Amino acid sequence: MVMIQSTGSPKKFKQTNSVMISKMKIKKHIWVSFAALLTVISNITATAKENMITNFSEDGTDSLKWRITDDRVMGGRSQGKFEITNQGTMRFSGNLSLENNGGFSSVRSGGVSFDLSDSEGLALRVKGDGRKYQVRLGTEARYRSWDVSFSAGFQTKKDTWVNVRIPFSDFKAGFRGRSLDQVSFDPSKIRRLGILLGDKKPGRFEVEIDSISAYSGGSSNTIMDLVAADARFKTLAAAVNAAGLGEVLSGAGPFTVFAPTDAAFESLPEGTVEALLTEEGKTSLISILKNHVVSGRADLSSALGAGSISNLENNTLKVTFSEGSVRVNDAVLRQADVSTSNGIVHIIDSVLVPTKEGPTSILETANKAGSFKTLLAAVETAGLEDYLESGESVTIFAPTDAAFNKLPAGTVEQLLKPENRKKLETVLINHALQGSVGAGTALSQGTAETLGNQTLTFKIQEGRFQVNGITIDTVDLVCSNGIIHVVDEVILFEENEDRAGLEINDQSVTPQASIIAAIQQGVPLYNQGNARACADVYRDCIKSLAMRTDLNDVIKTSLNRSLKMSESKSADESAWIYRYALDKTYSTLTGHTL
Repeated sequence: MVMIQSTGSPKKFKQTNSVMISKMKIKKHIWVSFAALLTVISNITATAKENMITNFSEDGTDSLKWRITDDRVMGGRSQGKFEITNQGTMRFSGNLSLENNGGFSSVRSGGVSFDLSDSEGLALRVKGDGRKYQVRLGTEARYRSWDVSFSAGFQTKKDTWVNVRIPFSDFKAGFRGRSLDQVSFDPSKIRRLGILLGDKKPGRFEVEIDSISAYSGGSSNTIMDLVAADARFKTLAAAVNAAGLGEVLSGAGPFTVFAPTDAAFESLPEGTVEALLTEEGKTSLISILKNHVVSGRADLSSALGAGSISNLENNTLKVTFSEGSVRVNDAVLRQADVSTSNGIVHIIDSVLVPTKEGPTSILETANKAGSFKTLLAAVETAGLEDYLESGESVTIFAPTDAAFNKLPAGTVEQLLKPENRKKLETVLINHALQGSVGAGTALSQGTAETLGNQTLTFKIQEGRFQVNGITIDTVDLVCSNGIIHVVDEVILFEENEDRAGLEINDQSVTPQASIIAAIQQGVPLYNQGNARACADVYRDCIKSLAMRTDLNDVIKTSLNRSLKMSESKSADESAWIYRYALDKTYSTLTGHTL
């Protein structure tokens, strides 16, 4: 981390790309919304070059020595406080009072000494209460022997993270409310900084600050220049030099480097780093470092879209979005797309130690998970085990045991019978795509054809990532022969006017099963804007139910009434009339609602 030093001579900052990582918390393994993913991507990438001043780690707190100063020093009654949160942010809050001619509260650093003359301004990532705050900077400028403050305002948005950029040209000199236009701002001699609220509006206030950086123009630094200059990478720089790879990372490239911070190395078992830096540990060290390097430029967008990326150690790195963060294997991506003259650097919080055990096959992965017993039994019955153990790449939308349990009672048992093997095989292959298709690719393409020649449609619906209207609970489980996406329902299709596994008009299945099959077929059609096709599916199911001998006359009369009611109605109205009849019938038969 490029931290501001509190003592010593001014430190000239090297230009690097600074990125601010979102700390949103999202339920594990679920894409709550595509908007959330877009927010994370936009917040951890930056196009301008920025020098990190602080991101409020413990080291940053100690170095900058933050403290509260408010109008109590002048007899006022405002009161502020600050805390460094577990999420690595600084929360400045309190109560602003106008009593006794007061009206300000601030949090300020201790004495610092740094040179930002190569920068154009400050960049902050903040979440506030909708009020306007100020950044205050101090230099060596004086007015009648008193310190001069240079201030510039920024507007917060209530309960929303925003990125703020303030050019140095916006900072105006002042002393105790008096403007000092004749005093110029010198960014090469920054001696203190702070955040102040003084909008003359009494009441509670709160602003949370994720990071403060200095931004500037482009840079021609190589990856090795960046690693050597950034104080976050002392251990990484020593490791690269010990492994003799410094010249490589200074070469033409291009390369993509996933760079662990010093804190990441410190989390390794005691003595590990020391052992790796010895001559005896050089081979292992080279292997570990190559595990962090990818040939070519792989920015965050392309890496997420691919879902995985191969490194120089010939291992696969999984790049996924989970728990509100972008992850590289198990490491959290803290900064992304740091551009250099010979590649891109992504900063991570864990060391990517290579493992001899690569990804397991789809079948092995499903077995280890323990939540796909029904699916595995179906695969065995259908004779598809060898295919899922083969080297042929395939993408599986895997229903959990809970998904199969949503089917009407007795349905799974029927499908697992030898005489229904062909139907079962059809159901299973319509959960599979040829090749490895990551979630990002699927969403970008919109549709894909299954191995059973049916179409899967991907979209964000009601804040959830869905396939044919079915929620995908977990995405991008990378296996040695493909990818698994976990779904919460069994995907069923129309085939030759029947259902592949649960046929709408099949008298051998229960009425409940026919209703479920019709709704699972009709809902995606309706959501895609085809109300007529949806209504036709529901109508055919109702006609079939009305002819069954195992339903009483009351139910069949109700069903026939819905057919009569739909006459002369629009497709949309008919679909809803039929759906109501099917829901009512299902509830009558089972005592439950759909």
